[in-house]
Amino acid sequence: MDHGQDLAVITGGARGIGRHLADAFARAGYAVLLTATDGQRASAAAAELAADTAGRVSGAALDAGDPASVAALAARVDEAQEALGARLRVLVNNAGRIESTEGPVWEADPASLAAVVAANVAGPLLVVNALAPLLLATAEATGRPARIIDLNSGSGAQGTNAYAAYSASKLALFRLADSVQHYGFDRGLRIFELSPGVIRSDMTGSMPVHAERTEWTDPAEVAALALALAGGELDAWSGRYVRAGLDTPESLARRAAAGPLPAGLRRATVEM
Repeated sequence: MDHGQDLAVITGGARGIGRHLADAFARAGYAVLLTATDGQRASAAAAELAADTAGRVSGAALDAGDPASVAALAARVDEAQEALGARLRVLVNNAGRIESTEGPVWEADPASLAAVVAANVAGPLLVVNALAPLLLATAEATGRPARIIDLNSGSGAQGTNAYAAYSASKLALFRLADSVQHYGFDRGLRIFELSPGVIRSDMTGSMPVHAERTEWTDPAEVAALALALAGGELDAWSGRYVRAGLDTPESLARRAAAGPLPAGLRRATVEM
């Protein structure tokens, strides 16, 4: 598929998983707008990726937990659509953080807990609030769905006791996905909860729980799965959780082709 008229916004795209995704989307032909909390770092990363990929990559500052900063990003996206002749087709909610220490929640730094909630819960909520209207407009104007990909985690699906705030924040993304699926699906909006597995990054490197880890998820597997979700190959999985390293585009497509997916499959639900 030609993505020359498609714009992808990737929050936290200047480093780590986000940078791998920005690189992959640029190479796939998308125009890419990546964000970082520091605007200069975002612009520098965008310039490097544009040179590496020969793609259309730009950068913008974003404090995802700040409504004014998110509003400024929405205005920037509007400008990019006009300048590039592209429409916002994909939003990747990647930006996030984790507690500064492991252990009981009552021993954690309150400022660290608040920062996790701001980045991982308020951030995606505010970004979807601001950019979903543009995604819906794209779907309506083109007759093809637009898509949101949340970078989720096994900590959201199963929990990690040592990181209560992070686990709770990732679980919250399932509830965001439920709402987007409910109100947006019939209007052409799809949403996916994508766990990247465990990739070597600044965040995972700081976590004692991974100190002895020797096996890591290949970023290329995450990128391949994200591109398949973004490209519409796996829309049967909208509103559900998938995990790079265990799931592949091929395995998910086969499962979807085998018959309707059970209502509760790959959703964070509790049966009462």
